[in-house]
Amino acid sequence: MRRRLLALATVVALASLGALALAGPATARKAPKEFLGLVPQNSVTSADAERMGQGKVGIVRFPLKWEAVEPTDDQFDFGAFDRLIGDLAAEGIRPLPTVSGVPNYVDNDPLGLPVDNASQKAQWQEFVGAVVARYGQGGTYWTTAYPTQHPGAAPLPVKAVQVWNEQNGPKHATNPSPNLYAELVKISHEAIASEDPSAEVLLGGMFGTPTGEGGIKAWKFLKRLYATAGVKQSFDGVALHPYSPDVKGIKKQVGKMRKVLKQKKDKGKRLWLTEIGWGSKKGGTTSRLGVGKKKQAKLLKQSFNLLLSKRGKWKIGGALWYTWRDLPQSQAPCDWCATAGLFNTSGSKAKPSWKQYVRFTGGS
Repeated sequence: MRRRLLALATVVALASLGALALAGPATARKAPKEFLGLVPQNSVTSADAERMGQGKVGIVRFPLKWEAVEPTDDQFDFGAFDRLIGDLAAEGIRPLPTVSGVPNYVDNDPLGLPVDNASQKAQWQEFVGAVVARYGQGGTYWTTAYPTQHPGAAPLPVKAVQVWNEQNGPKHATNPSPNLYAELVKISHEAIASEDPSAEVLLGGMFGTPTGEGGIKAWKFLKRLYATAGVKQSFDGVALHPYSPDVKGIKKQVGKMRKVLKQKKDKGKRLWLTEIGWGSKKGGTTSRLGVGKKKQAKLLKQSFNLLLSKRGKWKIGGALWYTWRDLPQSQAPCDWCATAGLFNTSGSKAKPSWKQYVRFTGGS
């Protein structure tokens, strides 16, 4: 009898392990389509958008730079973003713009938050308002250019706007300051709400542990942000870039962010992971985030399984993989970023990580 019980226990254990191995796609089907997304590090072509559509990518985050839209004061040019946003929407992919940057006619420092004076604030609000007026719910793009560019395709307006990127590190913000960033969030909320009250305001994705002089850990930056009066009511979601050599590190960083939200009596807000990823090249000059092709795929599976299983408990708004295609090392923003893509540089060859990705989305 004892042997039979042990044998039965072994069968049950093996069955449980098998269920866990299959948990990714099964769990993913319970999450909204827009939960899993991508963050391209290079320009997205129409062919890229079509391939993403085949893979059933839910959401794509991209930088919408102020200087690119308004290179000359009061002269807006949305042409390039019309194409990008239109291509994504036509494939059923929700666009998630990250607004940032400063034109040189506003300030010589493109990384300086535009809150130094009333003029800068007003110009920033004009830019952000123009973005939402064009691409938000009922935006002019969806009723004018989009039907011509993509006949018969359903509109897919911008539902959320992310304010800046990695504002807690010196790589993306001069002298990172929670107080100055809080001011930027407040005026951004005013501009966005005035054009589309339904649009969500997301904090810029904070790098968990930024390096360099002036860098502030994400959870400490968030905690200090709340010290500014009125900022709590000015954003709907928090964003984190929890880069770590392993999935355990992601769990730890998410825990620290949720702890701050609880302390500030704001635990109802969703936490987005607007960048997670690893490089597929191992060794050489790559950091600990360069892990090789097989491990890249393994870590994608592990991280997605974790975030999907904890989606409700941790109030995760979405998980976006960085990145879509590889870049030549000379163009990459970091040592491991060059090989962080799910495809090679040209997009002609998928990596094992893409095969894992589409197991979760149900794409091909």
